[in-house]
Amino acid sequence: MGVSVMKVPASIRRAASAALMSLALLTGPASADEFSAVYVMSDNLGDMGFNDNAATGFARAEKEGVRVRLLQASPTDPQLWRQNLEAVSNSGKWSVVFTGPNMHDNLAAVAPQHPEQKYVFFDDELKEPNVLSVKYAQNEGSYLAGVLAAAAATDAKTFPLSSGEPKIAVIAGMDLPVIQDFIVGFKQGAATVSPDIDVQVIFIGNFNDAQKAYDLTRTAIANGANVVYNVAGPAGLGILKGAADSKKYAIGVDSDQNGLHPDNVLASMLKQIGNSIHDSIQQIQAGKAEFGTLKVYGLANEGVGLVYNDALVPAEVKALVDAAKAKVVSGELKVETAFK
Repeated sequence: MGVSVMKVPASIRRAASAALMSLALLTGPASADEFSAVYVMSDNLGDMGFNDNAATGFARAEKEGVRVRLLQASPTDPQLWRQNLEAVSNSGKWSVVFTGPNMHDNLAAVAPQHPEQKYVFFDDELKEPNVLSVKYAQNEGSYLAGVLAAAAATDAKTFPLSSGEPKIAVIAGMDLPVIQDFIVGFKQGAATVSPDIDVQVIFIGNFNDAQKAYDLTRTAIANGANVVYNVAGPAGLGILKGAADSKKYAIGVDSDQNGLHPDNVLASMLKQIGNSIHDSIQQIQAGKAEFGTLKVYGLANEGVGLVYNDALVPAEVKALVDAAKAKVVSGELKVETAFK
């Protein structure tokens, strides 16, 4: 069975469409007193996840008077990523240049050549005096996802699509440090509910092959997984559909994906990328951004979080997860990380 047909709720389609339309119109030269921000992408919008979450931050800034442009690019054309970054840097027309995943080597080569240009590098880190790096404590958000996954897998009465066996899975894009950070936190959270829980970890090999993600999800479920955690970017749409077609549960990622398969997606682990982008723009405008440093957004400053599907997750299970969150925020519990 294929994954070509993805039913996206009309409200999400309208919001994404409106954001894209407004951002597409924001072109042209910058005036001397106009604050401007450009995002050089290594992928496209429309993933209903990471990239679309980022777009919300730029859309908010645009409503506040910031001139914004998003430069999309094919995920299979790294030469264009570099060309776009060089073009905006050479133009001298942007107050700040944003870039993110897959752009480390490109930014490391370009930023030192333009010491007067300000850059924000999110979901990664580059130590340069004109670069503000932004990371997210995805291990903390994934810890909560693991608590929920284990609770749902082992409670067939409350979650009737589960067998009750302590078996869950992570379907991930690639074996990268940031992805391992998701996995480490997820496993730790799950183990607090069921110490001997079986956590399958399966890598797709990329972040764009939704069909392969779908097939691997079906395999994980055939091997007993009651809940699958999507950590695969655009390919994750195949994971969610694979869980739905298998009549099992899934947990979404980056954006609120609960509405994509409302009978099966228990919750989504949000990386509040849009919030961090909007916050960074405000800090730069106010002259308070600390370039050359790293800022981390976690549970304590609402950089990550879990949004529930209220129709599937009852109050007592939410209370279990929220109690785990409180321990992390207070410092009582330290979530393990893949970054040492």
